[in-house]
Amino acid sequence: MNIGVINESSKIENRAGLSPSGVSFLAEKGHKVFMQAGAGLKAGYSNEDFVALGADIVFTKEEVFGRSDVVLNISPLNQEECALVRENQILFGFHHLAVAKKNIIEELIKKNVTMIGYEIVEDIEGDLPFIGSLSEIAGQMCHVISGHYLQSCYGGRGLIMGGVVSVPPATAVIVGSTILARSAIKAMIGAGAHTIALGRYMDKLKELEEMTSGRLVTLMASQYNLLRMCEIADILIGAVLRPGQKAPVMITKEMVNKMKKGSIIIDLSIDQGGCVETSRPTSLEHPTFTEEGIIHYCVPNITSSVSRTSTKVLSNLVVPYLLQIGELGIHETLRRNRALCCGVYMYKKNLMKKNIAERFDLPYKKFNFDEEEKKPE
Repeated sequence: MNIGVINESSKIENRAGLSPSGVSFLAEKGHKVFMQAGAGLKAGYSNEDFVALGADIVFTKEEVFGRSDVVLNISPLNQEECALVRENQILFGFHHLAVAKKNIIEELIKKNVTMIGYEIVEDIEGDLPFIGSLSEIAGQMCHVISGHYLQSCYGGRGLIMGGVVSVPPATAVIVGSTILARSAIKAMIGAGAHTIALGRYMDKLKELEEMTSGRLVTLMASQYNLLRMCEIADILIGAVLRPGQKAPVMITKEMVNKMKKGSIIIDLSIDQGGCVETSRPTSLEHPTFTEEGIIHYCVPNITSSVSRTSTKVLSNLVVPYLLQIGELGIHETLRRNRALCCGVYMYKKNLMKKNIAERFDLPYKKFNFDEEEKKPE
């Protein structure tokens, strides 16, 4: 099987689709890996690092798509990249179709691609391996980002997270009770912040409280409570996650207007549209903007700023799936591997996710992977 990794640095994406270690696993099983030149540079890997472990370096995206059965990307494909996709290719990556453009979806359906989204791969226990691993990273980063932008020189309130003797700690309010929220909660409590979490489900809030041994304040995410907590927050973290769906707006502009000037919003849901009404996507080059006196940090590919760690995690997760596809083929792999099956957006010219089909008014068909493919008569 031929596997391609494109260079996405033009999209301000620092992560690579595979690490050199991942390449070595695939090469040992006889698979060819085509790395576009420079794909790993921002993650700290040279072209030579990949070549030494069995990869072939190619110099254009056209060649990667032209020679590969499977293409690995990190950020969603843009219009130019979609035009390079070949018939029947398998596409792995963070696709976020819930916030994609309709014409891109239609073009890929016509090409009969199998599209697998890292963000919706889900195992039988209900865990999201890709999202879970990167959420752990993103949560830890909330501590660093908050501490940075709360400084006076960046327009913040001039606070430190944990406080000092006679001065109380900063107040961190986290909206959501998902795996993304859990990681942010751990980071904020670990940094010494007074931490409050708001969620919609009692059982989830109970789990969070038990996880933190009672150090976390929990509230139901009613409009009343959200407004009250926005008024006292120094740090507001939006961590609402609905795999494969657009994030609901939980924090309205009215609530943002009630926040203290110089406080910071980190919208971790921005990959899926954002859960704060005033949010809009930013980039690692220009990560923040200020609205109503509130600093907004809304970088979709937030873990790209720790690209080496993120690349290793993503590579470790995707390689076993690639090896299984190489051994069994895509149909049999999807039939046997329920986690990967959950991650399928498109297969055999059909959208496999009803919510995506309804959002864009496109046909939807639930394919039964337990049925054997019918052979032509």
